[in-house]
Amino acid sequence: MRRGTLQLTQPGWAILGSIVVLVGTGLACIYVTDTHYVRGHDGPANAVKQGVRVAVGALLGLAVLRIGYQRIARYAYVLLFAALALLVPLLLAKLFHTDFGGLTAPRNGAYRWLHLPGFPLQPSELMKVAYVLALAWYLRFRKNYRGLGGLMIPVTLSAVPLGLILMEPDLGTALLILPVLFAMLLMAGAKVRHLLLVILIGSSAAPPAWGVIKGYQRARVTAVLLQSDGLRQAVIESPEKYGWLASKRQAIEWAASSGYQLVHSKNAMGSGGWIGNGWGRGTYATHPLLPDRHNDFVFSLIGHQWGLLGCLVVIACYVVIVLAGVWIAASTVEPVGRLLAVGIVALIAAQVVINLGMTVGLLPITGMTLPFVSYGGSSLLTNFVAVALLIGVSQDRPYLLAVRPFEYSKVDRGALRQANREWVAGAALTRARDEARSD
Repeated sequence: MRRGTLQLTQPGWAILGSIVVLVGTGLACIYVTDTHYVRGHDGPANAVKQGVRVAVGALLGLAVLRIGYQRIARYAYVLLFAALALLVPLLLAKLFHTDFGGLTAPRNGAYRWLHLPGFPLQPSELMKVAYVLALAWYLRFRKNYRGLGGLMIPVTLSAVPLGLILMEPDLGTALLILPVLFAMLLMAGAKVRHLLLVILIGSSAAPPAWGVIKGYQRARVTAVLLQSDGLRQAVIESPEKYGWLASKRQAIEWAASSGYQLVHSKNAMGSGGWIGNGWGRGTYATHPLLPDRHNDFVFSLIGHQWGLLGCLVVIACYVVIVLAGVWIAASTVEPVGRLLAVGIVALIAAQVVINLGMTVGLLPITGMTLPFVSYGGSSLLTNFVAVALLIGVSQDRPYLLAVRPFEYSKVDRGALRQANREWVAGAALTRARDEARSD
């Protein structure tokens, strides 16, 4: 049955509490970076903007809870096509080297934003939630993907948004699609050996891709490898042998060029020690030595101010969100809700892993924000919508008189069709009871 908008379940309250801590931590870090002279202004301008975005995100989350994930899921394909349509102007702007009167003006050579009045919109962020919704709706009562041929359909369809996002380029967001796809396929009953084969086929394209990607993109990958003093020295001593990896000059200037952010990120985090320097204290809090310290590298600033203890608190909040999401998925029988919960958990977990990985030097710098903590508009609002859908799954459970989903060894196609009809009937019964209670 469906609960009221504010009648959260236990996992819902756990998710909400974790988000409150993460948002508060992010606002505290953004405020600190604003209260010192940065880029010509002195004051909490960004903190105020972020606070407004948090309020808007909370309202969006309430709206999603009020509508219900089932109603929203019925328009999953419409939302996906709308998100794809928003990506097209960015592709055209890049291909024809135009900004459409400032609408698609690039930043650092990347065409990722639609500069709407008062709010720069990043369509790839909207694509994340639309993609999860559409994939959940597609997989809800199918079993053709349990064969390798059928598996190619969702994989091929996923290549469309993946390709458009890569062409912006936005490697960070593109990387999120793959773990979400595989997690949802695995939940829906796809065979592990087939997924491994798809991964193997995709990996075979890596060597040719290395030769065609641009130099600055290769530099982001090699910057991680060049952390090794031994490897840098080897490149310097034998540049002809390691020319495919980096040039002698790149190795010599690594700490001041491609490795600059990484060096200062690790220094900021390491200088915090166990309990940190304190809020607003420390070199990296008072001076803009670390680029994007309020955005992509905010976790380093957390470690600098509150040390290992503060980092563990932030990580614990994400662990709570993931575990609560797994509990919601495991206890949900309705197929769309279960798939949606798994997809959102994979989406949030992948964002956290990628951001923390690039912060500590385990992954290339991709521009991935830390959910609910980093400064940003589109990413913050999208994450609020995503967790609202997740909480909504735990609140809105229709009556089902059917077998558990994705148990294909025990169910034939006719039973699946019957389960689909009963899902629709159960959803209608739930809505009717809710409307009767509200009257």
